[in-house]
Amino acid sequence: MIRCRWILSAVLCATVVAMPAHSVTLNTSKCDNPTYRRYNPSECDQDSKSFSFATTGIIAGGAFAAIGAGLAILGTGSDSGTTHTTTPPRATLPAYTHVGGDVSDTELAAAINTREYTRNFDQYNEIRAGYSLARGYTGKNSTIAILDTGFDVWHGQKVAQIASGPIAPDAVVNSYKIIDADKNFLPFSQIGDIIDSTTDANIYNASWVITNRYANQIKSRNDLVQLTDEKFITSVETAARERDAIFVWASGNDGMPQSNPLSAMPLVSNDLVGHFVNVVAWDNETGALADFSNACGITKDYCITAPGTNLSAGYSNDLDGTSFAAPVVSAAIAVIREAFPYMQSTQITELLFTTARDLGVVGVDELYGHGMLDLERATRPVGTELVPISENVTRPLETVRVSGTIAKQIRDADLELAFVDGFGRAFSTKLNDKIKVQNQGRGFIRLRQDDTHTAKIGNIEFGMRTSDFLGADGFMNTDDKTQITFIATTGELDIGNLKLFQRTEFGISNPQINGESIVTDISNVYTASIKLGASFGDWTMSVATNDAILDGAMNLHIPVGRNNNGTLLYTDHTIDLSARPAMEYNIGYKNITAGFIDNPYGTDEFYIFTRGKITF
Repeated sequence: MIRCRWILSAVLCATVVAMPAHSVTLNTSKCDNPTYRRYNPSECDQDSKSFSFATTGIIAGGAFAAIGAGLAILGTGSDSGTTHTTTPPRATLPAYTHVGGDVSDTELAAAINTREYTRNFDQYNEIRAGYSLARGYTGKNSTIAILDTGFDVWHGQKVAQIASGPIAPDAVVNSYKIIDADKNFLPFSQIGDIIDSTTDANIYNASWVITNRYANQIKSRNDLVQLTDEKFITSVETAARERDAIFVWASGNDGMPQSNPLSAMPLVSNDLVGHFVNVVAWDNETGALADFSNACGITKDYCITAPGTNLSAGYSNDLDGTSFAAPVVSAAIAVIREAFPYMQSTQITELLFTTARDLGVVGVDELYGHGMLDLERATRPVGTELVPISENVTRPLETVRVSGTIAKQIRDADLELAFVDGFGRAFSTKLNDKIKVQNQGRGFIRLRQDDTHTAKIGNIEFGMRTSDFLGADGFMNTDDKTQITFIATTGELDIGNLKLFQRTEFGISNPQINGESIVTDISNVYTASIKLGASFGDWTMSVATNDAILDGAMNLHIPVGRNNNGTLLYTDHTIDLSARPAMEYNIGYKNITAGFIDNPYGTDEFYIFTRGKITF
């Protein structure tokens, strides 16, 4: 296991004054590298080291005069004996039954059966990265700035490789050196200059800390300025405020109950609230916080947990450290930015925290913060799902009931429908999946005898009646009591004891819309109803078509998503409503009637009813 920690040792100044623009010299003894020692035992088998620290795996050290504080680039955990004040409880990963309902086994297998994914298979599965990949999100259009040792130095190289790995393979990852050619840490003011110059970056990854100080010791912004530099703090704030950037910071590897002092920035700077994620490391072998990782402590409200042990990158295996947990989170943020480019940083960080899987004690805690990063939850709808009718009107995304008379025509259009979740993110579904055919229930209509007002002149009948043949509810709501104005002809023919009868009706209706529906308009609808039958004594038989639509159209204004600016997008569709009608067959004996309706596009209906009256 590679245990490599770049550290700039802390020493006290002769005077208790912070020195600006410090330069720090690194010792580059090869024997401090455990990999080098393993393959060069004769050279490195000595009792003495260049520097002596209460830790193992140190490959660099040096003095940094900053009131007892030092800079540390975090490679792995420390074996110094400093531990959490309490033994961290074993975290539970709760059973999660609604995973990837939109992702098929084939799609998931294709996403995770790659060499790069399987190298960190357990770690990536902890954050369910396979599901975001299967949904097609690869971090496009995000730029991650790695503030580290640069790609030509081991630590910075590995951090960058994890950030550019299979979680967000299409994200742009740029590496920026915060050390000079002699491997001296740059002054904080110069690091601020680097941040100012990276105007294309919207995610910053920092896997380094100030040593011997902790977040709970930072009481004001001035405390941070004294530890660093006004220019540095201002640059971080400006990037967050003006470029909507997110800073991802490693919590530190001291095994302490509080994170490093730089992780406290949002506590004393309002500009960084919602623009900062503190990261602690998870050990997937023990199922708990890694023994070296600092806990979230007072940063718990913007702290998240990510895999930080036994990671592989490039030709290195078994990388340990909050250094390597941080770029996992940076890559996840790139995924969210691609999937929902209209989300602001404050929304993105809230989403990551809301969708994290709870660990340890219930709720946000000082050990794990919000819990385990979860890309499956973060890339599917969260909260109430709503259909946007307009910018200001929404209706619940529920299965709508649509009259069988018009359901077939709407389904034939095979339309996509966008809905928004509790974060206002747009997702797509098939409109057909949200439609349930609602039969008209002709038996009840017959029993009620309809609400019909008619007048007759000989064999000509005209009048008005209501029908639910255009009825729909929910986000497709229409008037389910459409008024039909009709004219009909009737006729009878007696052949002995057999009586033949017919009724032919032509109607016109002007349906109304209530304004809170994706149905924006229905044209005049022309209908025809034909009934043919015969009666013999107490028996009656008939066959009929009812409210067959001869002509008419329905206009739909359908949400289809958001553009990159967050504006809701709609498309308009016109549905031709003319279609084959249902056939109704009746047989009656005295006051008992049985009927069967052959619905070509819905479920068939069968009914029996009797009707009578009592007089006094």
